[in-house]
Order: sequence, then C-alpha cells, then structure tokens
Amino acid sequence: MKDMYDVAVVGAGPGGSAAAHYLARGGLDVLLLDKFNFPRDKTCGDALTPRALRVLNEMSILDELLRVGYRLNGVELIAPKGHSVAAPVPKKDGRTDYVLIVPRLILDNIILQRSVTSGAHFESPVRVNGIERDVKGVIVKGEYGGRAVSYKARMVIVATGANIKLLLQMGLLKKPPLMMLCARTYFEGMRDMSDCVQCHFDGVPLPGYGWVFPLSDSSANIGAGFLRSGLIARWMPTTARQAFDTFIQTPLLQNMLSSAQRTGPIKGYPLRVDFASAPTFSDGVMLVGEAAGLVNPVTGEGIDYALESAKIAAEHLLSMFAAGDLSGKHLKAYEQLLRQRYQDLFVLCNRLRFVYGNPLILNRFVTSAARDQDLMKLFMNIVLENQNVYEGLSPRTMLKVVFGGGVAKI
Repeated sequence: MKDMYDVAVVGAGPGGSAAAHYLARGGLDVLLLDKFNFPRDKTCGDALTPRALRVLNEMSILDELLRVGYRLNGVELIAPKGHSVAAPVPKKDGRTDYVLIVPRLILDNIILQRSVTSGAHFESPVRVNGIERDVKGVIVKGEYGGRAVSYKARMVIVATGANIKLLLQMGLLKKPPLMMLCARTYFEGMRDMSDCVQCHFDGVPLPGYGWVFPLSDSSANIGAGFLRSGLIARWMPTTARQAFDTFIQTPLLQNMLSSAQRTGPIKGYPLRVDFASAPTFSDGVMLVGEAAGLVNPVTGEGIDYALESAKIAAEHLLSMFAAGDLSGKHLKAYEQLLRQRYQDLFVLCNRLRFVYGNPLILNRFVTSAARDQDLMKLFMNIVLENQNVYEGLSPRTMLKVVFGGGVAKI
C-alpha cells in the first residue's frame, strides 16, 4: 500500500469505478475502495439508457456488455387505465438506438475490472467510516477484516450511492434527504413478453411507476417505485414492498406471471433524487452520481448520471493535478460544472413529475401519444436523453395532450 495516493475513490459502483478508470488512465495513482468483494449484486432496475451506453462505449466495454446484456429497441407506456403506446428508441448521432438490460451483478464487475485494467488499485472489503482533512491531504478511515485501517490521498471521490451514513458523519448532509422508495425482483418463465422496456402507471402510486425490463424473451427484472411526499402521502403505501405487491396483481402482470417463477428475493431500496439542493463537494472531497443526489426525479434512472458525473469529476481533477492546484476554488468550479449540466434539468423534472403524476393527465398523454408521433418523440427525448423537458411542460404541449392541439416539431 502506498503512503500517499493521488486520489482515493470510495465506492466501486458504476460512478466510482468509472471515475477510477478515467483518473488512472490519465496517469494518477488511484485507490478504489468498496465494502463488498466483487462481483456483488446491487438492487436496481438494471436498464442502461443510450446516454449510459455512450460513456460505456468510450470506456471500451460496450461490446462486452452487449454479449451479456439484453437489447431492447423500444419503450412502451401503460396508462393508469391500462391502454398503452409504444415507440422505437430514437437514433441520435453518437448514441445507440436501443436500451440494454444488464444485471448489476454483471455490469458493476465489468466496469470495476476496466478500472483495474486502466491502473487503479482495488481493495475490498473495506468499510469506510470517516474522511478527514489534514495538512498533507485527506485521510480515509475504515475497517478491514475487523481491524482499523486508514489511507492517505491528496483528493477523495465519494461514490457511495444512496448510502448517506458517511455523508452525515462528514457533515455534508445535515439530515436524510427525501428519497424514492423502490422494490424489485427477477422472474423466469414469463409469457406474452413485450420486446420493449415497459413503464406501467397502472396499479402503482403516483408519482411513480412500475417496470418490466426483459432480460430474455421469458425473464425480466420487475419492480415498482414511487415518491411518498406531499398532501397525498398519508394515503400512499408506507413501503416499497407494499407498492410492488399491488403492482404485480394488475391484470397484465398476472397474465405475464401466470406460469412464471420468482428467481430471487424481493428487495427494497431508496433512490436519492435531491441533486437540485444537494451538496457536491467539501474540502478535498468530490461527490459523484447518487452520492450527489443525481438520480432522475421522473424516471429513477441513475446509472447514466453516475457515469457522466464520474467523467466530469475525473476530467476536472486531472486538470487540477496538471495545474498543481487542488484548492477549494477549483472544487467550487466542479460544482459549477454539475450545476450547469444538471440543475435546470432537475428543477424542471421535479415540476414534470408533479404534473404528469396526475392520473388524468397520464391517461390523456398516452392516448394522445398513440395518435401523434411528435408527442411520443418528445417523451422519449425527455426520458432517455434528458432533453426538451421544458417543452414537456409548455402550454402548447399540455393543449396537445388534452385536446390534440399543435406542438412544435422536436
């Protein structure tokens, strides 16, 4: 073990491992820590959007993922009343025209191995319980094999996902943020499977949705998630498991699961969606991915944000090391980069979630989108590309949803 690393990365999920890859490839001495040995499972929907796939392609691991994942070329929406609309994933320059479903047990290990191949040093199982600044850099304290350990680095990246214990201990968070509640499991032997990513708004609390993300023509990751907040919270389920159990009782799910077998436990998990007000750095420390609240408030998607913010953080850190200046003003510049990239998006998505979380609007939207390709294309841009979110809230779009009025071409 080195006396001093350039960068220590805490958390070896997609964000942490991607950051370690970019930093090590850039010539820095990188230590990557995780509390679990790999491969390890991670409770998630397992879907990779074109934005996520673009970064994974840049990391030269997309071909490997295509060999182990399940490719889906369309997205299907099921309204609260049960009617549906489907459309192909749009093709854009430099991005794929498909979604890839890869279990996190496989995905995270592939990204981790890429970081190690790039030169990062990985240690596990290390449970980090403290990060402190000293005159020479940052000290990462933890536990390994029942004994206390510590590591020194000039800078630290925290990529611990929804686990906020370390951030609370560091004082970065003053209280637990509002989180989405989700639960998922796996089924095999399913029937009448769609060849699309399915997003269900029937049988689930709103704002929220249920999903069926196929892993083959007869198996899938199935789950449900919702945000328990606002005036209607008292009438919502208190746990994600309750929402999941109700969702799989809907007629469509009952038909798909009539001869299926559950192949794993039903696992609940929270999602942080609070980037708009979340901290992103402290003295000597940068946060990436869900540790910075970067999970989409509408879709619950976080892998693409984790990968993108990891790349942003790594590129910024490399420039800081090249300039020989690791001062706080450059960490503030990192936050500015994230705010420029995502702040308006998250503010608008919070509003979008409120508007389209209404079952009346959702029903109208799905029926209108079935008749109008531009409206469905708008939805795909918002959900998969994080573009045109403002257009989704415009009076012009709302008129089209309700009355079939005009909306500008996307």
